[in-house]
Amino acid sequence: GFERVADKVTTVKTTNGNFACDQLLIAAGPQTGSLSRLLGREVPVTSARAEMIVTEPVPLMPIGGVDGNGLFGRQTLRGNLVYGGGPHEWLPEGSIDAERPSSPLSRSIAKRLVEMFPKAQHIRVIRSWGGIIENTPDGRPVIDHLPGASNVVVATMSSVGFGLSPASGHAICEMLLEGKCQFANLSDFQLSRFDNLSPGWREEWGWVPPQTLGAVGRAL
Repeated sequence: GFERVADKVTTVKTTNGNFACDQLLIAAGPQTGSLSRLLGREVPVTSARAEMIVTEPVPLMPIGGVDGNGLFGRQTLRGNLVYGGGPHEWLPEGSIDAERPSSPLSRSIAKRLVEMFPKAQHIRVIRSWGGIIENTPDGRPVIDHLPGASNVVVATMSSVGFGLSPASGHAICEMLLEGKCQFANLSDFQLSRFDNLSPGWREEWGWVPPQTLGAVGRAL
């Protein structure tokens, strides 16, 4: 939890003790929403399982990175095709438990990869992995000061790739130390764009965990 004096958070309370703070950044992935809710304003995120597959090496293609057929990925310099993408398997709110990759999702990715690259139908998948990512309703990051808590910044990247990490970290640092980002306009990432979001948006959109393995298969 948190302790406040007027509109500022002064202490973060944890199971390992209490920590005083002058500025606070909430960047807790799938749990960003539940933590920001404790301060009166929830960042809308939903946990989802995402998976990637890696194939054996093939000759290098003219264009190594492709986004299509519900997939995103690239070819490594060694020749492996590394691809993943939705549809994701939605998880309970705030979930961070990443189980082993699931066969239905991996098969779906492999099937769509062959549809995109028909000449790849003979190559083998040699590795796969899964992880938990947080998703905002519009798929874009939230990087903003939290309303009602003047010294708190919230940041969630909504499954955006690692390539934006250096610039995002720079921007967040300036927001904490200078009050705003000095080198980029972050207005598109403001939390206020979700002001009219329904409290039951997850259920309305179907962003809820599947009840059975059969439901996962049907969704794919």
